[in-house]
Amino acid sequence: MSRFVLGLACGLTLSAMAASSTSTVTPLTRAELRTAPSGTATIHLLARGDNAFVGRLELDGGGRVPTHRDATEEYIHVLQGGGTITIDGVDHTLSPGTTVYMPANAEVSYDNGPERLIALQVFAGPEPAAKYDRWTGHAAAAP
Repeated sequence: MSRFVLGLACGLTLSAMAASSTSTVTPLTRAELRTAPSGTATIHLLARGDNAFVGRLELDGGGRVPTHRDATEEYIHVLQGGGTITIDGVDHTLSPGTTVYMPANAEVSYDNGPERLIALQVFAGPEPAAKYDRWTGHAAAAP
Protein backbone atom coordinates (compact mmCIF):
# COMPACT_ATOMS: atom_id res chain seq x y z
CA MET A 1 0.00 0.00 0.00
CA SER A 2 2.77 2.05 0.75
CA ARG A 3 3.55 3.68 -2.37
CA PHE A 4 0.00 3.31 -3.37
CA VAL A 5 0.00 3.96 -6.93
CA LEU A 6 -1.07 4.20 -3.44
CA GLY A 7 -2.22 12.83 -3.64
CA LEU A 8 -1.68 20.66 -9.55
CA ALA A 9 -3.25 23.10 -11.18
CA CYS A 10 -1.62 25.80 -9.05
CA GLY A 11 1.70 24.76 -10.57
CA LEU A 12 3.32 23.14 -7.55
CA THR A 13 5.38 20.00 -7.95
CA LEU A 14 7.01 17.80 -5.36
CA SER A 15 10.36 19.28 -6.30
CA ALA A 16 8.92 22.72 -5.62
CA MET A 17 7.87 21.41 -2.20
CA ALA A 18 11.46 20.46 -1.43
CA ALA A 19 12.63 21.29 2.03
CA SER A 20 13.84 24.69 2.97
CA SER A 21 14.62 26.43 6.21
CA THR A 22 11.04 27.74 6.26
CA SER A 23 8.50 25.87 8.35
CA THR A 24 5.02 25.23 6.94
CA VAL A 25 1.56 24.57 8.32
CA THR A 26 -0.78 22.98 5.77
CA PRO A 27 -4.52 22.48 6.36
CA LEU A 28 -5.86 19.50 4.41
CA THR A 29 -8.08 21.86 2.43
CA ARG A 30 -4.94 23.64 1.12
CA ALA A 31 -2.77 20.56 0.46
CA GLU A 32 -1.96 19.73 -3.15
CA LEU A 33 -4.02 16.75 -4.34
CA ARG A 34 -2.72 14.30 -6.92
CA THR A 35 -4.49 11.40 -8.68
CA ALA A 36 -2.87 8.17 -9.87
CA PRO A 37 -2.80 7.57 -13.64
CA SER A 38 -5.27 4.70 -13.06
CA GLY A 39 -7.69 7.09 -11.32
CA THR A 40 -8.04 4.66 -8.39
CA ALA A 41 -5.85 6.47 -5.84
CA THR A 42 -5.19 10.00 -4.62
CA ILE A 43 -2.66 11.58 -2.32
CA HIS A 44 -2.70 14.91 -0.51
CA LEU A 45 0.89 16.17 -0.32
CA LEU A 46 0.97 17.29 3.30
CA ALA A 47 4.68 17.90 3.98
CA ARG A 48 8.07 17.19 2.45
CA GLY A 49 11.37 18.00 4.12
CA ASP A 50 14.98 16.92 3.85
CA ASN A 51 14.37 13.74 5.86
CA ALA A 52 10.72 12.75 5.40
CA PHE A 53 7.52 12.96 3.36
CA VAL A 54 3.96 12.88 4.79
CA GLY A 55 0.86 12.29 2.69
CA ARG A 56 -2.82 11.39 3.08
CA LEU A 57 -3.36 8.44 0.78
CA GLU A 58 -6.71 7.17 -0.50
CA LEU A 59 -7.30 4.01 -2.56
CA ASP A 60 -10.58 2.87 -4.09
CA GLY A 61 -12.20 -0.30 -2.80
CA GLY A 62 -10.77 -3.33 -4.60
CA GLY A 63 -7.66 -1.36 -5.60
CA ARG A 64 -4.21 -2.91 -5.69
CA VAL A 65 -0.62 -1.74 -5.28
CA PRO A 66 1.73 -3.97 -7.26
CA THR A 67 4.88 -5.51 -5.82
CA HIS A 68 7.62 -2.90 -5.43
CA ARG A 69 10.49 -1.72 -3.22
CA ASP A 70 11.23 1.77 -1.89
CA ALA A 71 14.70 2.99 -0.95
CA THR A 72 13.68 4.34 2.49
CA GLU A 73 11.64 3.19 5.44
CA GLU A 74 7.91 3.72 5.09
CA TYR A 75 5.10 3.96 7.61
CA ILE A 76 1.35 3.71 6.98
CA HIS A 77 -1.37 4.42 9.54
CA VAL A 78 -4.84 3.26 8.46
CA LEU A 79 -7.66 5.70 9.23
CA GLN A 80 -10.44 3.98 7.25
CA GLY A 81 -10.83 0.76 5.28
CA GLY A 82 -8.30 -2.03 5.12
CA GLY A 83 -7.00 -4.98 3.19
CA THR A 84 -3.96 -7.22 2.98
CA ILE A 85 -0.39 -5.98 2.78
CA THR A 86 2.39 -8.41 1.92
CA ILE A 87 5.84 -7.48 3.22
CA ASP A 88 8.75 -9.72 2.24
CA GLY A 89 6.36 -12.60 1.57
CA VAL A 90 4.35 -12.32 4.82
CA ASP A 91 0.66 -11.29 4.65
CA HIS A 92 -0.79 -8.88 7.22
CA THR A 93 -4.43 -7.80 7.58
CA LEU A 94 -4.95 -4.04 7.91
CA SER A 95 -7.93 -2.30 9.51
CA PRO A 96 -8.59 1.16 11.00
CA GLY A 97 -6.05 1.96 13.72
CA THR A 98 -3.35 -0.34 12.29
CA THR A 99 0.14 1.09 11.81
CA VAL A 100 2.63 -0.53 9.44
CA TYR A 101 6.42 -0.18 9.38
CA MET A 102 8.25 -1.25 6.20
CA PRO A 103 12.05 -1.37 6.22
CA ALA A 104 13.99 0.22 3.37
CA ASN A 105 14.03 -2.03 0.29
CA ALA A 106 11.33 -4.37 1.63
CA GLU A 107 9.29 -6.12 -1.08
CA VAL A 108 5.74 -4.83 -0.63
CA SER A 109 2.34 -5.26 -2.31
CA TYR A 110 -1.18 -4.40 -1.19
CA ASP A 111 -4.71 -5.62 -1.99
CA ASN A 112 -7.43 -3.29 -0.74
CA GLY A 113 -10.70 -4.57 0.65
CA PRO A 114 -14.09 -3.42 -0.66
CA GLU A 115 -14.10 -0.10 1.25
CA ARG A 116 -12.07 2.99 0.28
CA LEU A 117 -8.79 3.06 2.18
CA ILE A 118 -7.69 6.31 3.83
CA ALA A 119 -4.24 6.29 5.43
CA LEU A 120 -1.39 8.55 6.48
CA GLN A 121 1.82 7.68 4.63
CA VAL A 122 5.30 8.65 5.82
CA PHE A 123 8.55 8.03 3.97
CA ALA A 124 11.66 8.35 6.14
CA GLY A 125 13.29 10.13 3.23
CA PRO A 126 11.50 12.19 0.60
CA GLU A 127 12.93 10.39 -2.46
CA PRO A 128 10.26 7.64 -2.80
CA ALA A 129 7.55 10.31 -2.97
CA ALA A 130 8.95 11.39 -6.35
CA LYS A 131 6.69 8.67 -7.83
CA TYR A 132 3.80 11.07 -7.23
CA ASP A 133 5.30 13.48 -9.78
CA ARG A 134 3.63 11.31 -12.45
CA TRP A 135 0.20 11.69 -10.86
CA THR A 136 -2.22 14.37 -12.09
CA GLY A 137 -2.37 17.53 -9.98
CA HIS A 138 -5.50 19.35 -8.83
CA ALA A 139 -5.97 22.73 -7.24
CA ALA A 140 -6.37 22.68 -3.48
CA ALA A 141 -9.95 22.84 -2.24
CA ALA A 142 -11.29 26.18 -1.05
CA PRO A 143 -11.28 26.62 2.74
